[in-house]
Amino acid sequence: MTERERGSLSDQSFNKDGLLNSSLTFLTFSYRENLYGQLDKLVESGKSLDGLIIDLMQTGFSLPLDALVKFAVYAKKLLKPQGVLLFVKGDGAITLTRDEPTGGLTFNSYDSPFGIFTRYPLLADYACATVSGIDRRRLRGGGSTLANHILSTSVPVLSDYGKSVKNDYSLAAPQNWVMQMIDDYASVESIVRNVEERYHLPSDEALRILQEFEAARLIYPVFARIQFLSNCYHNRKPFRLGRYLVACGIISETQLRELLEKQQEEGWGKSQRSFLGLMCVKAGFINTRELEVLLDDQYLYGGYHKRTEDDTNTSRGANIETMRDSMIGSLGAIDTAGLLQSLATAKKTGLLTVDNRDKTLIVAFESGKPTHASLSKLRGYDAMVEFLTTWSEGIFVFRDKGKSLELDDSARLSQSLDRLLLDSALFQDQINQILSIFPQGRDSILERVWNFEALWLQMKSTPLSFIDESPVQMEDRKRIAELAAYIDGLSTLDEVLKSYETWCTHKIMKSIYLLVQLKLANIQQGSLFRPLTIFQKISEEIQNLVGPEDNKVLLNSSLHYVHGDSPAKGRFHIDHEGRISVNLAQMKRSAVPVSAVLLELRRWMEAYLAYSRRQLAGYDAAIVDEIVTKVINNHTN
Repeated sequence: MTERERGSLSDQSFNKDGLLNSSLTFLTFSYRENLYGQLDKLVESGKSLDGLIIDLMQTGFSLPLDALVKFAVYAKKLLKPQGVLLFVKGDGAITLTRDEPTGGLTFNSYDSPFGIFTRYPLLADYACATVSGIDRRRLRGGGSTLANHILSTSVPVLSDYGKSVKNDYSLAAPQNWVMQMIDDYASVESIVRNVEERYHLPSDEALRILQEFEAARLIYPVFARIQFLSNCYHNRKPFRLGRYLVACGIISETQLRELLEKQQEEGWGKSQRSFLGLMCVKAGFINTRELEVLLDDQYLYGGYHKRTEDDTNTSRGANIETMRDSMIGSLGAIDTAGLLQSLATAKKTGLLTVDNRDKTLIVAFESGKPTHASLSKLRGYDAMVEFLTTWSEGIFVFRDKGKSLELDDSARLSQSLDRLLLDSALFQDQINQILSIFPQGRDSILERVWNFEALWLQMKSTPLSFIDESPVQMEDRKRIAELAAYIDGLSTLDEVLKSYETWCTHKIMKSIYLLVQLKLANIQQGSLFRPLTIFQKISEEIQNLVGPEDNKVLLNSSLHYVHGDSPAKGRFHIDHEGRISVNLAQMKRSAVPVSAVLLELRRWMEAYLAYSRRQLAGYDAAIVDEIVTKVINNHTN
């Protein structure tokens, strides 16, 4: 495997043509056998990276947990502050980033490999050049709703060095165009838009130039703030100004401690202390305009909706362009129907996006009317109904006049908002009615019958109806056959709903209820895991008497006696320490009913107890029965 690297010069440097030299260092590796050896060599060389890309195009995200732990260790050793370890494949990305001031790593997942480039535009060029399958044409519009919002509404503020560069016009034309647009008050979005309109400079190019400015310290950090603010807002986690300054890379942990010690020394009471933000201005870490921007961020994304000791006596206010051109908030303060109705009442034209964990809803509005919608694999009507019936949490952003390339004709909406709201209310009632029938609600476990395929095929010409008396169409029958594969006796109803993403929740619920009514699926009354836990505890108690090696012999001998070399034997596993487990992946692949596995497990345990009684014949004859009684009683109480 060859190592691919882009070298760099130091910060704040220009080449002979006046172009700004990037000071960021990236490396790309394919995930192969000798990868750890190459990373060890990097650590030994003392190299520090801004970005380390692991190309998973061939293997996907099938990484064992111990591999992820190893990568986390390498990330701490190799990455600079605000650096990123990027695992990338064709339809997603995972990152470990050093955004935490304490040096810890932040884990994030993206349903598109382009989401990370909101935070690292310069990484886009490098990834496109070194990872096959990453297409530059798809870069625009990647990333999460909130991350894009934070970036687009951020205000770049020039440092003293940046002001001198702006005034002497020493940059090449594209960089100078962007530089002249920075006035300490214009947002990233307005800068990018104006440069594109005046000079026809693509927006992704303008973003890369802005990150070059940040790397060369011509502007105060913009991109370095995105993940920190996004995580704090998502988790409703307030943060103090000092922590934010460290997360941005404006000051170090050591400098923060020195400032806090000085703050303590300068006054006896809290009201007499110097304010940390003003101390940073006096020390030359930031200027007053950057302090205003940082306090705006703290107010909006950190939950500081009241004055704090850091913003008292400071002239500040909410960013006007942010408030005028977009809207940001959380579901909970407003429900899904209320959110859509508020945009309709205001006759808004633009793009609504809502993030909830790994899913994103996109809705286009034209004069208050929703025209297109997309939610994961659902489009149009189905996407809107799913949002209205199932979402109660999420971060939403409305971009005035915003557009999305993802919303094509397949996402078009022909129904009015009133019709969508009425239908969704009806579907919500049906979902609640069905859930009330299941004994454990969404935690109920269902299992299809062992001969499901044959029985379902026999019903091909039988007229069927859902709970609302609507007929089961031919397309519905195909979907139900696919859905049945997820009803495996191991997954809860909630897990089935999340796994089968190509259908609306209300249709899945009505289909599962239909299968239960037809006796093609059963609600599990017993659990595989309680008998397994009891067997494990019994085995541990007996191991304490006979020792680990003899106990492993008893387990293996009894398993072979009962199941021989049949597929049933492959469903169970005994590790090197004598611990027993069930191979759930093999169970799902073979589609064997859980009830059958329960019977196989019970037969194995009975044989194991018989072998153990012979082994312990020299002890008290009733000792095995006493162990069994004790373990069962402990798990009954």
